[in-house]
Amino acid sequence: MNIYSFYLQKKNGHVKFYFRGGICLKNSLEKNREIRVLISQIKAFCDTIHEILVSTNTIESGRYSGFKDMTVVYNDLAERTRLLLNVSNMFYTFNIDEIPAWGDSVWPVQKKILEQVYISGKMLLASLEESMDFVDDEFDNIENFLQSRLRTVIFQKPEKEVEVQNAIESLLLGRGLAKGVDYDRESGKFEFSGKEYIPDFIMPKMSLCIEVKLLKEGRKSRIIEEISADMTAYKKEYDRQLYVIYDLGFIQNEIEFKRDIEMSEGVKVIIIKH
Repeated sequence: MNIYSFYLQKKNGHVKFYFRGGICLKNSLEKNREIRVLISQIKAFCDTIHEILVSTNTIESGRYSGFKDMTVVYNDLAERTRLLLNVSNMFYTFNIDEIPAWGDSVWPVQKKILEQVYISGKMLLASLEESMDFVDDEFDNIENFLQSRLRTVIFQKPEKEVEVQNAIESLLLGRGLAKGVDYDRESGKFEFSGKEYIPDFIMPKMSLCIEVKLLKEGRKSRIIEEISADMTAYKKEYDRQLYVIYDLGFIQNEIEFKRDIEMSEGVKVIIIKH
């Protein structure tokens, strides 16, 4: 038995991944803010261990004295990661009872344990960062999907926004998303500054809301004002916002229209020309 397997234990079980309509639901994505905080904490943890490992200011016999404390901290971070990502048996943890105390071990053993803590911490960090990348990638996928497909399913000039909303819902269903599970429509009501808001669509697993605007003649300035108000309110509830503008021919410069709106983090605009 090598020194690493002696100090590490892996819990039995299987990691399951579920797919529906091309969307991987492997993580609990509603907790993105908590994931970001945990990422920052693990980065600081790994940086601290790295500084200890490369330091030459302390003699080696005392340099790694906090190695056992670091395993305790790592186990706590691993458990928090497991809970946030909603996976039961994915990460190694240290068997603290099997790890000798500082006075009962020599510095090469202490160093090897600390190195394994560092590697394991990096693995936690990669898993958390991958989960965030997944959400952002799926946000891009939804944006690109609606940009490329929405116009193809609208056959007549829409008179009301609900017609565009119906077309979007048909696309979501065709993509394999389940209403009430992967998305919902006109739900998620909340209040902001005394006003009630109800997004057209929400995708809770991505912390995403989708708002539809039908741009008719004389409505351009009004829609920009509506989006500005919506952006401020929706930030209270959602990390990501997607505004679908169905333009009946009144936006001359799309880049200029989108520029100021998309300067806000997590906000995207797609313009569909009829």
